[in-house]
Amino acid sequence: MMLLALLACAPETTGPANAFVAAEAQTGVPMEILLAIAKVETGVQAVEGAEEFPGQDVSYGVMGLRASRLETASKLSGYDVETIKRSSDANVMAAATLLAAWADAAAIDTNNLSAWAPMVADYSGIDEQEGRREYVWYEVYGALAKGVDVEGYRSDARSDTPDYPPPARTSSRTGDGSTVWTPSPNYNSRSGAGVDYVIIHACEGSYSGCWSWLANSSSGVSSHYVVNTDGSEVRQLVDEDSRAWHISASYDCKYNSSKECGINGTSMNTISVGIEHAGYTSQTSWDAGLIARSAEIACGVTQRHGVPIDSYHLVGHGQLQPWNRSDPGTGWPWTSYLDQVRTACGSSGSSGSSGSSGSSGSSGSSGSSGSSGSSGSSGSSGTSVTASSFVIDSNNSANDTSAYYIDVSDEWWSSTSASGYYNTGYWVAPTESVSDPASFYFNTDTSRCYNVEAWWTSGSDRPPSVTFVGWDQNDAEVGRATVNQQTGGKQWNKLGSWTFPAGWNRVMLSRWTTSGYYTIADAVRLTPC
Repeated sequence: MMLLALLACAPETTGPANAFVAAEAQTGVPMEILLAIAKVETGVQAVEGAEEFPGQDVSYGVMGLRASRLETASKLSGYDVETIKRSSDANVMAAATLLAAWADAAAIDTNNLSAWAPMVADYSGIDEQEGRREYVWYEVYGALAKGVDVEGYRSDARSDTPDYPPPARTSSRTGDGSTVWTPSPNYNSRSGAGVDYVIIHACEGSYSGCWSWLANSSSGVSSHYVVNTDGSEVRQLVDEDSRAWHISASYDCKYNSSKECGINGTSMNTISVGIEHAGYTSQTSWDAGLIARSAEIACGVTQRHGVPIDSYHLVGHGQLQPWNRSDPGTGWPWTSYLDQVRTACGSSGSSGSSGSSGSSGSSGSSGSSGSSGSSGSSGSSGTSVTASSFVIDSNNSANDTSAYYIDVSDEWWSSTSASGYYNTGYWVAPTESVSDPASFYFNTDTSRCYNVEAWWTSGSDRPPSVTFVGWDQNDAEVGRATVNQQTGGKQWNKLGSWTFPAGWNRVMLSRWTTSGYYTIADAVRLTPC
C-alpha cells in the first residue's frame, strides 16, 4: 500500500539521472543500488535483449528487466509492458517497484545499502549460488565501491559490505593463465580436429549471469571464455583443446565470403574457440577495457593454434548463424578489434576486410575518450587529411591523432548513459557562461570546402540552443551553426559547408548558453563539398 501511494504522486521525469532520482523518491529504493544494477546489467544503456542461450530470459531497458518479470513489474508500477521495454523512465521505475516489493516482504532497513544484497541477488535471475554471490559481491557492490555516474549525477564510491554469503574463488587453468577457471560440464572431444576460428559472442546479460548459466549442466551450452563488462576479469569454462558448445551451426562458406568451402558441413563447435562478452547485441558501444582484454584472449588463441588474424577467421556468431543470431551486433568495433588483436600479438597493420566479420559497426576502439594529439597550434605538423570523408570521434582511440582528434578540458566527462551515440560514447558538460569548448581538430593539406555534420544524443535535458563554430589555424571564423540538441539525435546533422585553409583547423562546440542543460560532444564528420 505504501508503494502504491508513492507511485500515485509520481512526477514526470526526463534525463538519465532524473529517472533514478524519481525512482528512489517514489519507491524508497536507494538510487545507488539502482545505478549499480543498471551499470552491471547494461552499462546504463537502453537495450532490447535477444536470445543467446536457449531457455534463458531476454532483458529490456537500462535495468535489464527480464521478460518473465515484465507483467509483475507492470502491475506494480502502473506502466504497460511495452512502455517498460521502450521508456528508460518507466524501465527504471518498474525495476525499482520490484525491488521495493521484495524489500517490503523481507522487512529490511531500506536505508542500509548492505541490507539490499538479497534483493540484488534475486534481481540477478541467476539460479546457481556461486553466480548469485559473485553478482552481488563483485559486480553490483563492486560497482558501488567504484561509484557510478550518469549525466547530472555521480554517485560517490561506497564501501558497503553486502549482507549475503561471500563467493569462493578457484584457481587458474590452462590456455590463458590469467583467467578464473570455472569448469563447465558442457563439452566434449574435438575428435582430433584443430582450432581454425575464433567466434565472438554477446551474452545478452550480465557477466555472472552468463558464466554461471554456461557452467550449469542443465543449460546444455558453454563457451571457452567469458569477458566481463570492463575487461577486468575473464572466466574460462572449457579447455581450448576441448569442444565447447557455443554455436549451433555448421560451416557454410556462403556466410564467409566463399572462403574455405572445402570444410562446408563441419560443426563450428568442432573447429572454433568461443569468446562470450557480458553485454547485449543491441548495445551501441562496448567498453574499451572489454575490447582490449578480449583482443588479448583472442591473440593467445591465434598464437596457440595458428589461427590467422583476419576477418575470415575471427568472426561474429551472427555471421555464421544468421537465421536466428546477430551477435555481437552492429556496435562491435570490428576494425579496431582486429587491429588490437594484431597489436596484442606484437604485429601491426590494418585488419583487412573487416566488414565481412559478422555485423560490423563503427570502426573505432571502445571506451571513454581522452585528450590526445598535438595542441592544434598553427605550428603543428602532421599527416594531412586527404580529400576523403572522415569522422572525428569523441574517442581518440578511434581517431588518427596525427591527422585529427578531439580535445576537451577536465570539466567534460565521458558518458554512455543515453542511447544513440556514435561509436563508443560521448563527452558531456553542463551549460554555463564559460569559455570551455570541445574542439574537434583536423589537419588538411590544402584549402578545401567541407560539408560539416555533427552527431549527438538528444533529450529534454540537452540545450535547445548550442553553437558549433569553425575556426582556421589563425583563429579566423569560417562558419557557425546553432543547433537544438533536444532533437536530431542518433543521426548526422548538417552544420554547413565551410571552407578551411591548409593547416590545422577546428570545429568548436561551445557550452556557453543558458544554464541548466548538458552539452553533448559526440562526433563531427567532414566530407569534401
